[in-house]
Amino acid sequence: MYGTRERYRELDALRGIAVLCMIAYHFFFDLAYFYGYDIPIYTGAWKLFARGTGVLFLLVVGICFMISWERTMKEKRIIKTLKRGMIIFSGGMIISAVTWIIAPHAFVKFGILHLIGISALLQPVFSVFKSWNVLIGLLFVIVGISFTKKTVNSLLLFPFGLEYPGMQSLDYYPLFPWFGVILLGMALGQWLYRPMRHRVLTSLGSLAYPLPLLWCGRRALLLYFFHQPVILLFLRFLIYSHR
Repeated sequence: MYGTRERYRELDALRGIAVLCMIAYHFFFDLAYFYGYDIPIYTGAWKLFARGTGVLFLLVVGICFMISWERTMKEKRIIKTLKRGMIIFSGGMIISAVTWIIAPHAFVKFGILHLIGISALLQPVFSVFKSWNVLIGLLFVIVGISFTKKTVNSLLLFPFGLEYPGMQSLDYYPLFPWFGVILLGMALGQWLYRPMRHRVLTSLGSLAYPLPLLWCGRRALLLYFFHQPVILLFLRFLIYSHR
């Protein structure tokens, strides 16, 4: 598989769908959080929509982690993966700094970029488990669900899913359960794309996906990084221009 640089259009399309769903959710989230609109963003269908979007995006992240790992020559895998992880985590820290200025009481403490960055740093360890990542991933998910609504008197454990009293965060994707979703994606990638793509996926990859959808999927992290400032500026213009 070394040297292969074929793009899997079905993965670009899935990432694109997840990104567009994320942008749609954050549009209504911002209306509710920053402008006081009565939208139940934390409950019911909106909560399921947000969680489903996160699961889809992180499953694809895990699949792509494994594809990239298999495509890279063995002696370069660890350095490439660690470098990518540090870059993505640094992006998460920039998000933390910016949101601390905008909403200091609820700045992003461990959002999706922090999660993906740390997950990339952990990938060299977990890649060796291959199909066992299904069980390990499910364990992460189960433990993470058990942590829901539990608090501890420590400011150091929130990356693992244990919140401290009164904690607020505009974006929160702790390692438990969400690293488990990435591990499930890695196991799925191991099964579907190695040593060659499953024939069902070959058919899916040949479908005529809308080009804007593929474009969004290929620039997912960039769009994640910049979509919130664009949404907030747009809402500010839209709302104040009608007052």
